[in-house]
Amino acid sequence: MSNISIKYLTAIFISTCICLQVKAQLHIIPQPLRLTEQKGNFVLSRKAVIGVDKENEAVGKYLQTYLATYYKLNLKVKVYPKVPAAIAIQLVTTVTNKEGAYNLEVKPGIVKISGNGAGVFYGVQSLIQLLPGRAVAPLKLAACSIADAPRFQWRGLSLDVSRHFFTVDEVKKYIDVMAHYKLNVFHWHLTDDEGWRIQINKYPKLTEVGARITYYEKQGKFRKLDNLIDGGGKDGFYTQAEIKEVVKYAQDRFVTILPEIEMPGHSEAAIFAYPELGCQDSTGAKHRVRMLDPGEYTFTFMENVLTEVMALFPNQYIHIGGDEAEMVDWLKSPTAVALMKKEGLKSEKEVQSYFIKRIEKFLLSKNKRLIGWDEILQGGLAESATVMSWQGEAGGIAAAKMHHHVVMTPLPYMYFDAPQAAEDLEPVGWNPTVTWQMVYNYEPMSKELNTEEAKYILGAQGNIWAEKVPTAAHLQYMVYPRALAVAELTWSAAENKDIDRFAYKMKQQYGYFKLWNWNARLPDIVGMDNIVTNSNQFGLVLKYPLLGAQVRYSLNGKMPDSTAKPQLFPVKINTMLQDTFSIKTYTTWTLNKQHILQEAMIRHVDIKPVVIDQAAFTPGFSYRLIKSKEYNIDKVDTTQVVTTAIINSSTPMVLPVTDGNLTWVKVNGFIRINADGDYQLTSGFLVSPALFINGEQIIYRGKDKYAQPQKGMLHLKKGAYAISGHYIADNTNRNEDLLIIKAADGKVIDPQVYMFHQ
Repeated sequence: MSNISIKYLTAIFISTCICLQVKAQLHIIPQPLRLTEQKGNFVLSRKAVIGVDKENEAVGKYLQTYLATYYKLNLKVKVYPKVPAAIAIQLVTTVTNKEGAYNLEVKPGIVKISGNGAGVFYGVQSLIQLLPGRAVAPLKLAACSIADAPRFQWRGLSLDVSRHFFTVDEVKKYIDVMAHYKLNVFHWHLTDDEGWRIQINKYPKLTEVGARITYYEKQGKFRKLDNLIDGGGKDGFYTQAEIKEVVKYAQDRFVTILPEIEMPGHSEAAIFAYPELGCQDSTGAKHRVRMLDPGEYTFTFMENVLTEVMALFPNQYIHIGGDEAEMVDWLKSPTAVALMKKEGLKSEKEVQSYFIKRIEKFLLSKNKRLIGWDEILQGGLAESATVMSWQGEAGGIAAAKMHHHVVMTPLPYMYFDAPQAAEDLEPVGWNPTVTWQMVYNYEPMSKELNTEEAKYILGAQGNIWAEKVPTAAHLQYMVYPRALAVAELTWSAAENKDIDRFAYKMKQQYGYFKLWNWNARLPDIVGMDNIVTNSNQFGLVLKYPLLGAQVRYSLNGKMPDSTAKPQLFPVKINTMLQDTFSIKTYTTWTLNKQHILQEAMIRHVDIKPVVIDQAAFTPGFSYRLIKSKEYNIDKVDTTQVVTTAIINSSTPMVLPVTDGNLTWVKVNGFIRINADGDYQLTSGFLVSPALFINGEQIIYRGKDKYAQPQKGMLHLKKGAYAISGHYIADNTNRNEDLLIIKAADGKVIDPQVYMFHQ
């Protein structure tokens, strides 16, 4: 058995770390359109003056408050008809071609930000990210020149306050951090089955009853809230005065608030307060009522509610939900059945469409526009409706093809109630793992749209649902750093995205998170991957990007506890390897009193070249494409083979069948190694394929490549190695690399060199 040297494993790990720690003074998120580093620094002194024109007086005071709050630096703001060129910090209005565009010049002695509308404010946010992440003296800003503008007009983040109530101060802080990263739409989910959170003067019981979910749960008068954690939800609602306060706070930060009033489903809290709103059952059956009755009383009620809502929110859109409506309830409702006969509606989906169109007509009469989840497409889309596509991209694509505006917010990429890493190591979540890398790699402009249709994509939004998010600290953990990825994918030009650069910049934000007392999830230890190796001895160096972090680790399969000695990074691990073992780590960042858990499996295999006549080799791997409804690979062989072909590069480009079947791909061939050496084998698939070398499994199918990264770290002698594998082809992996092989120097080997079959 040949050993992989500890030196090689360490080199691979260190090269990865170096890649992520490229020297850079500028770590602005989202990445500016054009950014040029200059020589020198601007030193911010206590004598500096913030000079503004009248249009930017509020932004100047915002910057003044920020510097005083976080750096104890009290600067004067002076308003000028024309800001003098000698003023240290200049905020000036200029005409730009795009809303939100700005220019930022940092020179020794002068900082100048120019733009119109929100542009100067966004320039200030970039300036803030040039400041150090802690209050040190003197404050130095790297000299640079930035010309910037947003890619999308809708850069959103939601907050569900129905399932768990968050205070006005907690909401304000949420908006503050959004604004730091140029996110500009705050989607406020104010009503749902679990709670009604907005005061409506005409209907006081909506908050007297509908907002007191904890009280009524204990009385047995409200459904048991078993999908909530932390002992149920919190009572509470926002008065109209508080709503106005939050709206003004957001406006000062150029954030638009989108209020959501759920209908016709998800309305249990409203129905509990006013039972006459509920959909009646003509059979007399008793069950939960979450659907609004489609009668005139309901429409009058909701119009009165929306009238008060519109008076509070000056923005263009009102979100009416429309999702997950239990429309079959209408088929037993005398009111709904009568409505279907009167209007000639043929199905419950057409009742849904009728309901949405009635509300749309009312909103249009008040110069407002309706936006709803993609279920509002069912039965016919309202004429001017905007669609928020959450059930994947299909609804958004369909709406854009119909020339309706769309906000892309699809599962799984934009759902932050999902865990951020392996589920057993993270707070409980609703959906499979969604890492920040998955969010960052999402592209709102689907390739299925032509140039004209793509114009209807307004942008994208990250969503958080609070059934399992009981506190503000937990909320912050779930949303960040993933929200940073939303900020960059919606602001930055597509050609400017660079995931390695973003990873570096993201880690630089933790100084600001500490400054703001913001509980973002900590970054992972780099290199904690599931590894298959044929080495008899295993070596690893654990490194961490945050100063002051410590780690406790174990190699015995148990999570280290308080008896394990904490160690400062870097940590060297060397151990003999004969079988499988796990590395478990408990990392703490003492500066912010946070921790994170990780686990990696190290498995030992025996892999040697196979003796075979390589003269008969033909370039490429062979594959069989099989269509089946069977999810079990062991049963797939009995189904129909659609085609056989040759894969001539590492990217398979297998198109999935579209007849309702799964598209199974079974791969066979040989890897030809031309020189003895150490090699790293990985797959580029987001959801990994199964890959075997000489019958030994190297990559396990179904693992998320970011949450559960897998590598083969093998010493391979010159010769041939049998490869086989299988996966389900889909639109996610069709353009990804099935197999990536790197040499010891980190260089990727050309697939044409090693891919063969007989």
